Amino acid sequence: MKQYGNLVRLLDMDEDFIIDLVYSTPNNFTGAVVYPFKDCYIDINTAKRLIVAKNLAKKDGYRMKVWDAYRPTSAQQRFWDLLPDNNFVAYPPDMATLKEFKNGHMNGQAVDVTLCDMDGNDIPMPSEFDDFTEKARLDCEATTGEARKNGEYLRDIMVEAGFTPYAGEWWHFYDRTIEPVRYSDMQFE
Repeated sequence: MKQYGNLVRLLDMDEDFIIDLVYSTPNNFTGAVVYPFKDCYIDINTAKRLIVAKNLAKKDGYRMKVWDAYRPTSAQQRFWDLLPDNNFVAYPPDMATLKEFKNGHMNGQAVDVTLCDMDGNDIPMPSEFDDFTEKARLDCEATTGEARKNGEYLRDIMVEAGFTPYAGEWWHFYDRTIEPVRYSDMQFE
């Protein structure tokens, strides 16, 4: 397994994930390819936690789909230029002056995930991915029934595996069990 700083290709560690990096296609809120690579890269320690969560889901009859993990800083800048709202898009850092880093997509220590059935079909969740409305919140009163149950189940297994959920997006989880490392603008083919 090849390592790029703190990053590894997730499928080199475990081939049982469904990878659907939405920002490597134009099928995302920007309408454009944000980063060109199709393989999922992630912090090696975050990958280990994600494998634990995936295995918890698998024993209950679900598969895990990854929508986003490592994201280059240049991609973060593109997001901010399109949607300058800290509730949904983290402000892009000034790498020349930044002294403190946080666990996030720009160092591969955060993930956007969902669950599928064992055949890879999406199951009902509280909203679509990158829904910039209240429906993205797991505590939205409008979210009921199977979608709420599935969202809560995802949150629970991710927390059990060591992740911290982001309240504003049911799909977004931070690995705050490790020290943040420097952000990167590494590009993969």
